[in-house]
Amino acid sequence: MANAVTLRKWIASHEKACYFAWADTTGKKISFYFAVQKGGNYDIDYDVEGPNNRQLFKGEAEREGDFIFTATQVGEYAFCFKNGLSTFTDKLVEFDIVVEDEVRDEDIAKRAKRDEVMNSVVSIASDLHLITKFMKYFRTRENRNFATVSSTESRVWWFSALQSLCVVIVAVIQVYAIQALFTAKRTRL
Repeated sequence: MANAVTLRKWIASHEKACYFAWADTTGKKISFYFAVQKGGNYDIDYDVEGPNNRQLFKGEAEREGDFIFTATQVGEYAFCFKNGLSTFTDKLVEFDIVVEDEVRDEDIAKRAKRDEVMNSVVSIASDLHLITKFMKYFRTRENRNFATVSSTESRVWWFSALQSLCVVIVAVIQVYAIQALFTAKRTRL
């Protein structure tokens, strides 16, 4: 059984946002994934703390992260994001937190007796989880690449407009220069 949440949150500049997950027994598997989807250089500071404010993971200026760890204590685990690097840019962070019981067969004989259907179900569940991770990764890459394409498109448009304006100005100057050469000033003797 797993408790999971996937969220998207805009984090304002200099804001710290924390989310919490509860592990009611030791040995629970906690999975934490995040990716910055929009804003600035696509980086954010993060901090993962266990019960009693014990720091488990910390990172600065990270674009994405994927962590899996086992809860060694019963209690509340905090997952915090801080947009301290940015002075005015908000950032969109997509993240998910999963707390699940990790069923472990202690006896190898039990694993061998597990029927073929159950093995298939476990394999399919594992593959689906992997596919979901890949989809999130590709969605993040698509968002970043789309921002790059939009920025490049804007630059190309402005450069083309400036170049067209220069061509028109040069054409007008050439017309007046040639006209001035062929227009003779008549002087009377």
